[in-house]
Amino acid sequence: MRIKYSTRLVILTKNRAYKIPLSYRGYLQGKNERKVWNGYRHTNLLVPLLYERYGIVIQERVEPVQSIDKSVVHFIKLVIPQFQFDNCDLHNKENWGLYKGQLRLIDYGIDEKISKMY
Repeated sequence: MRIKYSTRLVILTKNRAYKIPLSYRGYLQGKNERKVWNGYRHTNLLVPLLYERYGIVIQERVEPVQSIDKSVVHFIKLVIPQFQFDNCDLHNKENWGLYKGQLRLIDYGIDEKISKMY
């Protein structure tokens, strides 16, 4: 098991990632992940969201990646318009992973309003 935190406490087990909000911003990220998942799950660009309630998110666990190409970031910003803002951290390899051999976005709860908080 591995634990990470920022605006959310993330507990990584063998098969799941549990994201628990530590702040209002973390809560909003969890709620926003549900919204993005509902609107764009058909694109196969997002790690499956299994559960969201009260900002708590459970996702499938994925394999880490070594790097993210700029063309991937450009493509996802075209497909998901809410990511089209300057302070979006989609270039961070920690926000991506391999799910069943496919590159997928793990942390997709951010939008421009949330990114400007604090």
